[in-house]
Amino acid sequence: MKKKNFFVAASVGLILLLAACSVPKPVPTPAPTQTAVVLPATGVEYYFVTNKLQVPTTQEQTQTFALNVDGDPQQQPDNKFGDLFTMLTSAVQGIELQSNLDKAVSTGQVVSLHVVKADDPLNDPSVSWAIFTGQKALSAPTFNGSDKFALDSAAPVNLPIIGSLTNGHFTGGPGTARVQMFMLGQLVEVDLIGVRLEADLSAKGCANGKLGGGVTVDEFRSKLLPAIAQGLNEITKLNNTGANTLLQTFDSDKNGTITTQELESNSLLMLAISPDLDLLDASGKFNPNQDGVKDSYSLGLGFTCVPATFTAPLVLVP
Repeated sequence: MKKKNFFVAASVGLILLLAACSVPKPVPTPAPTQTAVVLPATGVEYYFVTNKLQVPTTQEQTQTFALNVDGDPQQQPDNKFGDLFTMLTSAVQGIELQSNLDKAVSTGQVVSLHVVKADDPLNDPSVSWAIFTGQKALSAPTFNGSDKFALDSAAPVNLPIIGSLTNGHFTGGPGTARVQMFMLGQLVEVDLIGVRLEADLSAKGCANGKLGGGVTVDEFRSKLLPAIAQGLNEITKLNNTGANTLLQTFDSDKNGTITTQELESNSLLMLAISPDLDLLDASGKFNPNQDGVKDSYSLGLGFTCVPATFTAPLVLVP
């Protein structure tokens, strides 16, 4: 397949329902810089919508959804957030991750759209996979191929994932993506780096999909922790059983409110999780395993998709 350099307007939409961990307090990491990618110049475009998104809530799922985000030669799968999700769902009664996520997807409140460009949906050495944020659906999707969606015009621009298809299995990355995270009713956007994607693909959709990437320490502290604190406080108001456990665990000053500072300094979470990936070099560029500084948290999700109709954004030529 012939290739040429150009940028595509792409936006990745994901959902996470909970993430909470203590982090060190380094000097904020410079924002990662985007680099040009080589995209397929020819191919058929296949349009899909996510009909199932899975967060890992068991150790088995954590391993299943893990990908080698930092590209280390040992091929070690990475999914630190999966370990945390598993710990929280086991420790706190009443925290629902997957069921709430299923409802948000099935009712069309969160819409993730995909465009896969390939000459052959089974075997092709040069394939692009772009994921876009869709507008909320006016009615619940049927996910039978007849659904029509619209893209969120305010979604940011990201580069697509570039990879290959072998016997119907797509493997691609690394890339970057702005992700939309829905945590305990709190909507927040964060940038993922080192994004990897795998899935079994056909014209009828995708199965056994896995998407992994890294969240930098600075992104976590500035965007996720405030949303997490707000979400946990909502749980304490609505769930008497879970409220007692959450307040005992995170409300260190016993005033009935969980703050960002309390999450950040919580001794249990400091033992449970810390940044596990070195994805950026000293200048802030994506350059894994160069300076030995763990600057990012890995996460891995599962997904499936089915055919859908929507208008993809225009290609942006630099």
